[in-house]
Amino acid sequence: ELMALSSFLLVATEHERQSVRRAAFIYLGATRIGSAFLVAGFLWAHALTGSWDFQVWVLHGPTATGPAALILVGFLTKAGSWPFHLWLPIAHPIAPSPVSAVMSGVMIKTAVYGIFRVFVIGGIDVTWMGWMLVALGAISAFWGVLFALLQDDLKRVLAYSSVENMGLILLAAGIAVVAKGARLAAVCDLALAAALYHSLNHGIFKSLLFLGAGTVDAHAHTREMDRLGGLIHRMPWTGATFLVGSAAICALPLLNGFASEWLLYRGLLLMGFMGKSGELRLAGLLLLGWVGLVGALALSCFARAFGISFLGEPRSGGARNAQEGTPAMVGACVFLAVLCAALGLSAPWVWDAMHDLGFIHARQAWTLPLIPLAIVLVGICVATWAAMSVLARRRPVRKYVTWDCGFGGQIATGQYTAAGFVQPIVRLFGVLYRYEMSITVEGSRRRHFPTEVRAEARHEAYLESRVYGPLLSGVQRLSERFIYRLPAGSIH
Repeated sequence: ELMALSSFLLVATEHERQSVRRAAFIYLGATRIGSAFLVAGFLWAHALTGSWDFQVWVLHGPTATGPAALILVGFLTKAGSWPFHLWLPIAHPIAPSPVSAVMSGVMIKTAVYGIFRVFVIGGIDVTWMGWMLVALGAISAFWGVLFALLQDDLKRVLAYSSVENMGLILLAAGIAVVAKGARLAAVCDLALAAALYHSLNHGIFKSLLFLGAGTVDAHAHTREMDRLGGLIHRMPWTGATFLVGSAAICALPLLNGFASEWLLYRGLLLMGFMGKSGELRLAGLLLLGWVGLVGALALSCFARAFGISFLGEPRSGGARNAQEGTPAMVGACVFLAVLCAALGLSAPWVWDAMHDLGFIHARQAWTLPLIPLAIVLVGICVATWAAMSVLARRRPVRKYVTWDCGFGGQIATGQYTAAGFVQPIVRLFGVLYRYEMSITVEGSRRRHFPTEVRAEARHEAYLESRVYGPLLSGVQRLSERFIYRLPAGSIH
């Protein structure tokens, strides 16, 4: 509660702006709703067991269904998981970037901690709980990365990406619960380790990305990707560390995101081949493909975020005049980037540490030789660079203008836009959010040489517009009607 109330004040830092106040109160409302469900669930469990100790809450079957459902909804709301994620992409972009880093990287993990304490290693045992976590985690992962592809604001991309990563963590936690009930010890160990490790890793690389986005905002004076570009030449340290964070969140070897997702892939693969029933084996293989799809979309998302923001030519005066961040900004990003590499390469030792703490039972289960693989990859890169340097000295590169349609070189308006970069992908899934592209041509009488062409992409998030929007409007109307009936409108 102290965390929720203090973070509400942090989100409302720039409270002079109406949009900030709106986002802060939406966040406060979401935390109050989550707390209300948790309190109700805790009271119910206490009434059944006579104890406040999670370990004493040994509840099974229909008796556990009521409190388990309430507690689960409360934790999912706090975690920003689908379908209770509405507040997350509203509050996180509005908050100052260091606050966004703490909220997304650390604060929402307290809900994951609660889910582990109550459901994964606790005494509440409900048959549907594991599969519910699997289903909601799978939907949340896909939904988050899909809507991240639709955003133009760099911090909103990162906020929706948090919905995706929370989905992966919940999916892994659900697999651990299911495997525990099916007595698949190896699968349970792998899934549990994946969930715990990804919780830590997400806190590192998501904080890095939010701090990088904050540095861009502070020195380019915009977070809109279509107004950025060319920052890698003006902010090389920020660009390099943002690239490391992007590679880590896309689970590219040999960074920390790869290490934790590798455990999840192994667990699903093992479940697909060693499940004790056809349903378990089918679920494992289908989820393996689903996580692969999410990973491919994440790769497209962050190739777009980094490429549009840091590569190419500047698209605005702010990007053209941007300078590198302060030593404190750069130092924080470099520190987190080093942690991304260190946690990726030290994955076998992290596994042993989790075993020593009692979270997992298998001592040796890490089979991927990360250190030798890292040495080989670094050696290949160094050898390739040396060979190309030698060739460049022997045969100097000739620079000349190729056919350029009369423009005389690369220009900002000739580059991909953020919307254009991912248009084939978002069109493919357009039925989920009513994706539309409208094109306006000025001076259409001159068909081959119009004076101006404007393209605008629009989408409608059905969950927000057709579920939460009417629901919130109804609550507001009901509240106003209730208050107006009180004497003199006073609520004392």
